[in-house]
Amino acid sequence: MSTSLSGAAAAFDGGLRPLGSGVFAWIQPDGGWGESNAGLVVGDGASAVIDTPWDQRLARGMLGAMAEHTDGAPVRLAVNTHSDGDHWWGNAELPESTTIVTSKESLAAMKEEAPPKELARLRRLAGISGKVPGRSGEMGRYVRSMLGPFDFKGVQLRLPEETYEGRSTEHVGGRALELRTVGPAHTLGDLVVHVPDAGVVFAADILFVGVTPVMWAGPVSNWIAALDLLLELDADTIVPGHGPVCGPDGVRAMRDYWTWLEEAVLMQHRFGHSARQATLEIVRSDGFGAYRDWLLPERMVISVTAMLRHMAGKGRVPHTAAMRAALFDQVSIVKRTLAEA
Repeated sequence: MSTSLSGAAAAFDGGLRPLGSGVFAWIQPDGGWGESNAGLVVGDGASAVIDTPWDQRLARGMLGAMAEHTDGAPVRLAVNTHSDGDHWWGNAELPESTTIVTSKESLAAMKEEAPPKELARLRRLAGISGKVPGRSGEMGRYVRSMLGPFDFKGVQLRLPEETYEGRSTEHVGGRALELRTVGPAHTLGDLVVHVPDAGVVFAADILFVGVTPVMWAGPVSNWIAALDLLLELDADTIVPGHGPVCGPDGVRAMRDYWTWLEEAVLMQHRFGHSARQATLEIVRSDGFGAYRDWLLPERMVISVTAMLRHMAGKGRVPHTAAMRAALFDQVSIVKRTLAEA
């Protein structure tokens, strides 16, 4: 039986999952914070990896599981789909000869990300503050639980060597990988990877399945357009950034979520509500029932914050440690409210 990174029984199987035609998904249940998926495309004498996990220990485990397929087809290409660390901080475990590619916008955002040592420090501080009883230690306990399964101290960052703009076709072992930039949406430089000869798309964090998505950048219209693109690619199999592999229905479910949430947030914006107030109103509404059972529903407040900023003409959420801390404080409040409901 598969387990999540926290050691709990998994809701779905993890590990290396064959998708046919020499394409594999690396699945990390249950798709929560840092439990990100990745992929492998095996060609004639060479392979490509799509994304690496959040720390090098996890990356070694993934590459070890792929070894029976890559021993005769070494990893010559890697694609990083966006700037969140759980999709590229394991890059240093890739062979030195591997060329790593991402979008121009993604690389710029990677250089702005808080380094691993900052997350290690945050986890340590959360462990201390989380010991305080009651509301005072609530955020610390939440962050401690979120970051607990990961080892950031040993992470050595390896940035992509090559970038592209808009779209690019990369070739490895006689196979084509079509890269399409669809951000800013989840982050500033999101891209998806289409493997047309296998009918597979690696959607990364443009798609969450059974897991509440997080919008760090936006606007929501871009995210919806990206989901429309996934459907236009007419792939039978889509690998989300978090959650189990799905078909087009999984994409439609995510699109329905954003369409519903956009309407709900727009109403709250008209009332002049803050992000926390708006989120609490939304989770009390009838429409939330369809999404209450998605993993980590409390994360909605992050997306609501981003959406309200766009609606007010303020642009994306500031990329600062203070803002992230404020957001996680709000997340912990919403989590408690949901638990008490």
